[in-house]
This record gives sequence, structure tokens and C-alpha cells, in this order.
Amino acid sequence: MKNKTKNIPRLIMQIGHHLKMCLDENLSNNNLTISQFKVLAYLWEHEYKKINQKQIYEFLEIKPSSMTKLIKLLEAKKLIKKEPDPDDARNTIVKLTKKGMEIKRICILNIKEAENYLLNDFSQEEIEELVILLLKIKEKINYQTNP
Repeated sequence: MKNKTKNIPRLIMQIGHHLKMCLDENLSNNNLTISQFKVLAYLWEHEYKKINQKQIYEFLEIKPSSMTKLIKLLEAKKLIKKEPDPDDARNTIVKLTKKGMEIKRICILNIKEAENYLLNDFSQEEIEELVILLLKIKEKINYQTNP
């Protein structure tokens, strides 16, 4: 068992890579990437709040320059729009468009299908244990990068 544990980081990276490829393929049917989906998902989750680019890139843990590119792509696809903050002229609010809200159902369905496919051989107990273990790993990584 000791030798197998040395492969865990590699295995996690491989799973993440293949999962991203699978999700990108599913989302590409709607002309989206997983990165673009993450931005939309954040906005869906905070639909009734004033959200700016900084809040999104901090949550997604990406560079501001990457966030700017994503915002421009999503604006070009007419899924989001930027508006001045009525309470603070220095701030710009990122909002979903009607089209950005309509695509939510399709995207969530794609993600759920991928999740169901991955987990259909697991019992509910195994899924719950997997989530607990993955959260422990994530917490450890977060602590290491942000002590």
C-alpha cells in the first residue's frame, strides 16, 4: 500500500485533467469552455448580488488578466454584460443577460450527466466518504498555499 500512495498526487492530477476534458467536450456543444462555465456558475449562484470582476477572479483563484479575457469572451457571446455600479462610479458590475440565464439549465444538465456517469458505480456511502476525503485533501492544499 505504501508504494501506491506515492501516486496519489499524479492520480488526482490525471482525474482533474480528464474530467476537465470531458466537461469541456460536453460544454462545447453550447460553445462554452469549463472556465467560461465557472464564471457563469458564479454569477448564477450570486444572481441577486452586485458582483464585480475582482470577486469572481478571487473566488475562481485565477489571474485578473485571465478574468478579463473570460469576461470579454462571455460578453461577445452575449451571456453577460458589464454595467457601472450605481452606488460607486469606480466600480463595474458583471451581470448575466437573459441568454446567460437561459443557458443555465442546459449547462447544469451537462454537469449532472457527467457526475452521474462518474459516480454510478458508487454507493451513496462511498460517495459521501469520497467527498470527505477530497475535502480533506483540498483543505490541506489550501493551507499549504495560504498558511
